[in-house]
Amino acid sequence: MKEFIYKTRVYFSDTDAGGIAYHAAYIDWAEHARTEMLREMVPDKSQSELAEGDDGILILVRSISIEYQKPGYLDDEITVRTSISEMRRLSCTARQTVMRGGEVLADIRVGLAFVSAATKRPALIPDFIIRAFEEE
Repeated sequence: MKEFIYKTRVYFSDTDAGGIAYHAAYIDWAEHARTEMLREMVPDKSQSELAEGDDGILILVRSISIEYQKPGYLDDEITVRTSISEMRRLSCTARQTVMRGGEVLADIRVGLAFVSAATKRPALIPDFIIRAFEEE
């Protein structure tokens, strides 16, 4: 599966009073990275466009696991490396690594469920999304 690279910086709003990245900031960075990955890999459909119409689809987080290894600090430039590690019919698992240079700050696993926008019930992952993630 493809790997997507997202770069950002640790901003003041991401930190606690001591300038250390707050634990919830990692979830935001991971979400931003997955959103930008989807935009790049499926450029003709935004998340809002995916949800439109009778066959609209939503991509929801069903589980998340984070192993924090080192702290991020105010003004650090960080990279979030994202890949899909497992693809099933109704869900997939994303592996995301938050890094500062060559140092791993956190390892994140996110279970994503695909749901019909109309019925809010599980839905098959569209073929065009599967192909987009599998293409090298």
